[in-house]
Amino acid sequence: MTLIFFKPRMLPRFACQLRATVCSITLMVTGGLAIASEAVLSPFESHYDVNYSGFAAGREISLARDGPDYILRSTTTLRGFARLSGMGPVYEVSRFEFRDGVIRPRLYTVGDGEDNPKRDIRIEFDWDLGVSHGFAKGKDQSFPLEPGMQDPLTFELMARLELTRGASNLQFRVHEGHRVRGYTFNKQGVETLEVRGQPVQVTRYFIDRNSSRELYYWFDPDTLYLAMQLRQRHKGRTKGTVTLTHSTLLD
Repeated sequence: MTLIFFKPRMLPRFACQLRATVCSITLMVTGGLAIASEAVLSPFESHYDVNYSGFAAGREISLARDGPDYILRSTTTLRGFARLSGMGPVYEVSRFEFRDGVIRPRLYTVGDGEDNPKRDIRIEFDWDLGVSHGFAKGKDQSFPLEPGMQDPLTFELMARLELTRGASNLQFRVHEGHRVRGYTFNKQGVETLEVRGQPVQVTRYFIDRNSSRELYYWFDPDTLYLAMQLRQRHKGRTKGTVTLTHSTLLD
């Protein structure tokens, strides 16, 4: 260890230099976070192929601004013979605000456009009162709002924000409508996926939700951690796979 001594007349100058250095580092860090947030929260549209238990579908996800708020939408539409079931598209919408670097959901809804209390979900987040009101499976339930709580749609976007900022330990509380559950992102390594006919190096995460239905994500660090693939497994078998086919983030 080396000890450095300063003459008294040097202290004011050193203090000014130290303050300037600290301010510069702070501006670099906060500026980098702001740039990352601005990039991830820029409007986009992504399309995915869905295969779930033999049924084929297409999923479209988009992000847009609406005044001070953001609107995150997901529309899933059955394809092929699955359309003969008569089930229409499933619409999932989240309205949220972005405050102090964190997504704060305000309203989340999911439904097929028809009044169906057993399938419809509606969650209202009252941050002033600290309560989230949920309607799911035909029942109303309320839970205390916890800092950073997300909804079933925004947690992925919040994860992308954190990963872009360099975070490695991701944990979220997610209000799913009839319950609040913890989501822990466990990094499992780097793999190569074929996306749109091209090999893409992606990072695989296991999302621990304390559920028998295992959820996996493959994020691409080179495209602001855009989700290239999702997979759900149950009792050792793959139940569903969602694969990116196009995104304006890749144009």
